[in-house]
Amino acid sequence: MAVGQVLRDCRLRSVLHFAILFFAIVIGGFATFAEFSQKPPHPSPQDAPQPIYSDNPGDPWNRIFYCLFTRRVEARVSSDYPEGAPFTEYHQGLEMRVSTRTFERLEIGDRAIDPLYPNFLAVTGAQGVLTDPKYSEFAKALQDALHENTPRAAVARALMQSDLWSAYDQLHGEYTRADQSELEQHRRVLADLLGHLIRRVALTPEEIRSLPANYSAAMHRQPLPDIFNKASGWVEILWFPHRMHELAAGDRRVARVFLKFTHASDSPRADPHASDLKDDLRKIMEGLRRENGNPGGGLDGVALVMQLLLIDTNGKLTPTSLTTDVQVRLFEKTAAGAGAVKASKVEMAEVSRRLFVSDPASGGLAGQAEDSPAYLPSAGNDYTFASPQSQVEGAPIQVHLRTRCALCHGPDLTEVMTFDIALPPQFRVPPVRPLDSAASQEADDVIARKKKRAEFKALQAYFDKPSTWWPFGIFSFIFPET
Repeated sequence: MAVGQVLRDCRLRSVLHFAILFFAIVIGGFATFAEFSQKPPHPSPQDAPQPIYSDNPGDPWNRIFYCLFTRRVEARVSSDYPEGAPFTEYHQGLEMRVSTRTFERLEIGDRAIDPLYPNFLAVTGAQGVLTDPKYSEFAKALQDALHENTPRAAVARALMQSDLWSAYDQLHGEYTRADQSELEQHRRVLADLLGHLIRRVALTPEEIRSLPANYSAAMHRQPLPDIFNKASGWVEILWFPHRMHELAAGDRRVARVFLKFTHASDSPRADPHASDLKDDLRKIMEGLRRENGNPGGGLDGVALVMQLLLIDTNGKLTPTSLTTDVQVRLFEKTAAGAGAVKASKVEMAEVSRRLFVSDPASGGLAGQAEDSPAYLPSAGNDYTFASPQSQVEGAPIQVHLRTRCALCHGPDLTEVMTFDIALPPQFRVPPVRPLDSAASQEADDVIARKKKRAEFKALQAYFDKPSTWWPFGIFSFIFPET
C-alpha cells in the first residue's frame, strides 16, 4: 500500500489512524481481578466460572465466559511493583527496570477486552479452546446455552453477542495445519455453535434502539466529562477514516474521537456541517500541527469512546449506544486558559459485564485508577504496533496504567501524537471535520467495512435462513429469541 511505503516509523503509522490519541492506554490491558501467584496482596480468585451473568456459576453463560476469558498468564513486573524485586537495571531497550522473575496471574477478563487472548496476529489464544479438556467444556456450555429457555435482559444479550461474535471471527476460516485434523474439526464445530448462538441471542431493531446510553449513567458515578453534550465544548471529529482501534477489534466496535477546545469560541456548537465551523476547526487543527503536538494553546483534553456494533435479528449490522471503553486525558496548562501543557490527568473506565447486568443503573463502566495494573501494548490481545515492547521477547510486562501511557506520551502525558507529524509534500492530508455526536456518523464507515469481510459474510448465513443442523433449528423454533 502506498501509505505503508511512505511511512517509516511506528509513530507516523499510528498517526494515520486518528483514533490512536493515546494507544498506550489501549483496551487490551486485561488485569482485572488478577493477583500475583507469589506473595499475593489479596486472595486470588478461583480458577472456575464466576458469577458474571447470574449468581449461579454453573449458568451456561457463566461457563461460556469462563472458557472465553479466564487465563493463567506468566508475566514480569516493572519496578512499579516493589514486591517484584529483584529487578534488572534496564530491560532490553526499555527505560524501566523489570523483574528477573515471572509471576503467574489468573486473569478473569471482565473488562473491555476481546476473548481468546492473546489473539492479535496470533492464534495461540484460539487454540486454547480447540484442545481438551477446554474444547469439550466450551462446546458443552454453548450447547446448553442453545437449549435453554432462560429469559435474558437485552443488555446481557448484547454483551454476550459481542463476545461470541469476536470468538466466531477468530475461529472463522481454516488455519490449522494439515496434520491437525482434529483441531480443524473442533474449530468447525465451535464456529458453528457460535454462529447459531449469535443468532439466537440477537436483539430486534427495537430492542437495540432501546438500549441505554450507559455513558451518561456512568457519569453520575465516575469522574467522566460530559462529552456528548454539545454545550460542553467537546467536539467529535474525523480526520483519517480508518482507525486502528476499529481494525484491531475486527470492525465490531466503533472508535469515536472527541476534542475539548480551550476557548469556548473555538468549539463548534451548532450545525457540524456548517462551512464556517469547518473553517474554524481547520484553523485550530493546523495550529496544533504547527506546534508539533503541543496542545497548549488549543486543547484542554482528548477522549476516545468505544461503542458496540450488534447484529440484529434480521442479520443487519447496527450501531448501539453501549459504551465499553472510555479513555480521557485532560491537560493542565501553565496559565489559566492558555499556555503550554505542564501535566495531564488520565481518566479511564471499562465495561464490567457483571456490574452492568447486576446494576444497570451504574452504566456498567468501572473506573480505572492511574496505578491500575496494565500490560505493555504487545502483551495479551492488545495492539503490537508502535509498542515499546515490540522488540522485546519473553513474558509480558505489567506496569501501572500511567507508566504505560508515559512510554509513548512522555512522563507528563502531554504529547498529542496525532498532531506531531511530518508528512512528505506529496502526501495529501484530508481535512479534519466535526461530526454530529448525536448521529454516530463514524459507525457508517465501520459497518461498510465489516460488510465486506469474509467472516461476516459467513456469519450472516445463519441469519439468512433457518438453522439446518438438528437439534438447533428445532430449539430455535420452540424457544424463540427472548
